[in-house]
Amino acid sequence: MTTLKRQSVSELTKLEPKLKKFSERQIEVAQTWALHFRITPSQLTSFIERYLNSTAYTRCWCVALGSTDGRARPALARVGNLLQYFDGQRLMACRINAKDRVHRKKPTASVAQQLVLRFKARWYADVLLTSFCKSAREAAKALSVEDLGGFGRRGFDSMVSNNRYFNPRTQFYLAQMGSTLKQFCQCLDQELLFAIRSAQCPSPKLYNWLTQGDRKRRLQALKAQPVLIPLVVLGEHWPWPWDDQERVYMSSPWDELQECQPNWSDDGSMNRAQACLMGRIADTGLPLNDTLAWLLQTPRSSIRYLGQQRVFDTGSALTRISREGPETPWHRLLLGASMGNRRPSTKAQWKTFFDTLDKVPFQLREQTQDWNRLFSGCPTDWSNPEWPQIAGNLQDLNEVFNNINECHGTVGREALQRVKRFVSSATYLQIASLVTDFHQALVEIRTALDATQSQTQAESISSWTPLLDEPGVILAPNGLQIIELICPADLDEESRSLGHCIHSYDYSAFGGYCRLVSIRENGRSLASAEIQLHTEKHYENTPTKWTRKHLVMTQLRGEHNKTPKSGSNVDQAFKWFWANLKTGQLPTNLEWPDLTQSITRYTNNNRKTLHAQACAEWVNQRLSRA
Repeated sequence: MTTLKRQSVSELTKLEPKLKKFSERQIEVAQTWALHFRITPSQLTSFIERYLNSTAYTRCWCVALGSTDGRARPALARVGNLLQYFDGQRLMACRINAKDRVHRKKPTASVAQQLVLRFKARWYADVLLTSFCKSAREAAKALSVEDLGGFGRRGFDSMVSNNRYFNPRTQFYLAQMGSTLKQFCQCLDQELLFAIRSAQCPSPKLYNWLTQGDRKRRLQALKAQPVLIPLVVLGEHWPWPWDDQERVYMSSPWDELQECQPNWSDDGSMNRAQACLMGRIADTGLPLNDTLAWLLQTPRSSIRYLGQQRVFDTGSALTRISREGPETPWHRLLLGASMGNRRPSTKAQWKTFFDTLDKVPFQLREQTQDWNRLFSGCPTDWSNPEWPQIAGNLQDLNEVFNNINECHGTVGREALQRVKRFVSSATYLQIASLVTDFHQALVEIRTALDATQSQTQAESISSWTPLLDEPGVILAPNGLQIIELICPADLDEESRSLGHCIHSYDYSAFGGYCRLVSIRENGRSLASAEIQLHTEKHYENTPTKWTRKHLVMTQLRGEHNKTPKSGSNVDQAFKWFWANLKTGQLPTNLEWPDLTQSITRYTNNNRKTLHAQACAEWVNQRLSRA
């Protein structure tokens, strides 16, 4: 292995005379990063020259192209590898490719105008209006990567040690981008810019929507519905009511909207109007709340209630789309607004409401028609500390569906239909009772099957790949211990101690779907936690390499499946453990292979069949009395 040594500046300038135009300090800094990234001696001067030439310019600039008269003036800006243009009315942008020759430092206005003409056929990408967003951070990171050139940096960004380079460089470029975007935004229409910022939705699509029709009426519509209007404008598909019985789109009560009705073409494809639906509603002066209530098929009172909510409390349109997807991101807001005396009103209440919905199984969401009936008997205030426990019990309904789905015969189909009919009209208390009884039944079913199969005992001490590099007792600052559970025997002991169903998670652990830890006091179990790997957004593909940012805590349960209270010793200990896990203070292994094919109880189809059959039979018997 070649030993990398620091060379003097004079030696480097002799090897590459072009470096003489840079100061000694600049060359020393560049050599520091060359040693850090282990650049070979033969490539050292090339790397230094490439790095210094790249960092000589920030690649962030803004040029105003018009006069200062009027509300707005055209402008062209480069923000990293994004070229964005404001023509005095609309915002547009394009990506700068490696072959494009775009000025790295600020050009003159005449040269910038030539760039506008050169890229006029490529304006398509989203414009950046703020540096406080994920897109801006990714652009800043890309500039930091570009500074290094193509010197064999494979895997560099996955190493924690490289943060000493990327963190300050990324922050530097973010500051440059912020300064450039500030100049760019000064060229925009300040009234419209203030409107989209007030709605916490600095989106170029929303800005362009405000400029493309009746300016006054569109601004009034945005102020009246600062959450719903951006959601509909930014959504991928405009809503239009569908008649399930007739299997056709409904006719609009307003003639002004009828031409926007979707229709089917002869080849079976969907034709949608090119005109913006919300733009048509605003420009023609139609009653906003009435049209939104009809389009979204929700009571007018719900629309009116959302118009009275602050964006800070409900979350902006960009927040809702990021978390729920661009299809129908208004669904949960409308559901919350229809909850009668349980309607959330503060930020904390809306957060609890959304967190509860996140844990409701999709089968329950599909079957439930009356959410007020579902939550009857529950607290009317979403700030009540009982809601985490309610959400946890609803989440456990997944286990009922998952177990009976494994039974493919007539008994299984009957059980599935019974559960669906039951949850469609059941209250939370009825569902919680079913889940509690099912947990007890699982223990009895598993015990009966284990007694008939001799290999179970030996397999109970077989371990899956642990999450922690060094499994053992981790002592929290408040004296509680955190221990990772690494085999079925650990889960069985935990289940007996706390009286919950963690023993049934052995298949998920062996399959690489989750990892489990126990929080204890003097060796006595107080709570258990399930940890999984998930992408941040629902539409992201599975990454090629999992990182700590993908770790999520799916549930934390105490005795008899109770959720520990916020601020309790258990809650504090786990939060400390979780913070150290996410920051890398606790070394982790995120490669969780599927080991189920080596465990007899999972490859034994007879056991699977018997287990699923027993679960389905129990459900049929239990719900026949309901």
